[in-house]
Amino acid sequence: MKFLSIAFIMAYFGIAIMFSSCLKMQKDYNRKTNVDTIDAHLNMTAWAYLKKRAYGSATDTIFRRMYDGIIYSGIDTNEYKKPGRTFIFLSNSEITTAKTGLWALVLNGTTPGKNWTSYSKTDVKNYLSYLIAQGLYSHYGLKLADVPFNTLAPAGVYTTNPNTFKFNTGTFVTNPNSIMVVHVSNANTVTSQLDYPIVINGTVNISSSDLEATNGIVQVVNSGTSVITPFLPQ
Repeated sequence: MKFLSIAFIMAYFGIAIMFSSCLKMQKDYNRKTNVDTIDAHLNMTAWAYLKKRAYGSATDTIFRRMYDGIIYSGIDTNEYKKPGRTFIFLSNSEITTAKTGLWALVLNGTTPGKNWTSYSKTDVKNYLSYLIAQGLYSHYGLKLADVPFNTLAPAGVYTTNPNTFKFNTGTFVTNPNSIMVVHVSNANTVTSQLDYPIVINGTVNISSSDLEATNGIVQVVNSGTSVITPFLPQ
């Protein structure tokens, strides 16, 4: 009987200690909710990020062609350092892919280009300026309906016949104020593995969205299948 009492006491204290440890583990465990699996904070300006992924290493060169275009065009690189802006970055494939990349397009109304020097510096500068929005635009502020915003492209540069530019299939109208319209898709595009993507001018999905630079938002297009047109869908 005495042996049973001792065993009971030992078992009791053993359970109590184990239970106390479990409570401590549960109390110390800090579950984080609503946290992205990838940190979107770049901890640098949009310009520094673009340069880093253009010529920062021999292996990571995703924005090299866009960087080359910026230098060729003569656009003030300080525009990529100013705060309160949304920057659309184009990957190499988005620029160079045959038939569907930017260089395959008839920007000058004659023949597709083979490199940046196939186009005038003014045309390239205007187009790159069109990819900089004045304001912060991300999933958090956009809607299912198109929201227009101003770009840095000068007004009046996209008033010629949009069909001569041959950007994408479809019907486009002139864009006298050089605005861009964006919305968030209300569908999960499983085929492109994009969850409710941001759609630009009704044709192009953002591939990597809402990257937070220290001076604004970076949106990346990396599809290589369609190009942002500075003209607006009809």
